[in-house]
Amino acid sequence: MNIGIHKIALHDIHYLSDPAPFSDKTRRYLAVRQREGRVLSDEQVLKLPQTDSPSRAQRREWRWRARSLGRLLHYLRRRPPGLRILDLGCGNGWMSMHLAGLPGSDIWAVDVNLPELEQGARVAQAAGKTNITFAFADILENTLPEAQFDVVLLAAAVQYFPDLPALLAAARRVLKPGGEIHLIDSPFYPDEEKRAAARAATLRYYTKKGVPEMAGYYHHHLWADVRAAGGENRSAGWWPRLLQRLRWWAPFPWVQVPVAPPPPVS
Repeated sequence: MNIGIHKIALHDIHYLSDPAPFSDKTRRYLAVRQREGRVLSDEQVLKLPQTDSPSRAQRREWRWRARSLGRLLHYLRRRPPGLRILDLGCGNGWMSMHLAGLPGSDIWAVDVNLPELEQGARVAQAAGKTNITFAFADILENTLPEAQFDVVLLAAAVQYFPDLPALLAAARRVLKPGGEIHLIDSPFYPDEEKRAAARAATLRYYTKKGVPEMAGYYHHHLWADVRAAGGENRSAGWWPRLLQRLRWWAPFPWVQVPVAPPPPVS
């Protein structure tokens, strides 16, 4: 396949990986999302995280995700302007469009789900978000530019990667010295017993939805792997735990994985 830039509608999507190996995963993923009522119109994507979903569970989920976004933006606004951010597993790009409002930001919205990337590109163009680059890329293939990003973000996405240590190693490769990895709105498990129970529940869920094969694309990661990578839970402490117990915040950690600081100037 010719890897390069492919014109879709009126917006460029950069092809850094071949979409063909991901077609089955994308088809099954979208089949589940259709049955969940999560395939949205462009107008609905533009409004996210505000939603008019008839599902009470989905409305609650998007309230959580709105608060996660608010906390993240508050944190990033304290950084110097001009951040280059990789939104990895961006889906339809709704979060990238909010990140694009940071002063001087340069956002890369990356996924291996082509229909959602196409939608994100359309919506971003309609909203006048000219500082977002949409790219079809598998980060594990080392196709993204090395040492170019200040922040790598995975929002509700880490569970779609099979090997957490390999993912974090690939993310470190694309970060500048002193960069940061942030994992939000995803579960991690304290031990093998809890992980096995979660795997069984995932298989039951996707079987009920009529797409049991999707369970093979959904992965359950251990806290031990997070700690081994130096990850810290920014949601630790009595106040975040209280807000989570009150179901004001999402019941997931906000994990920050630091990268080695820049070398001292000689």
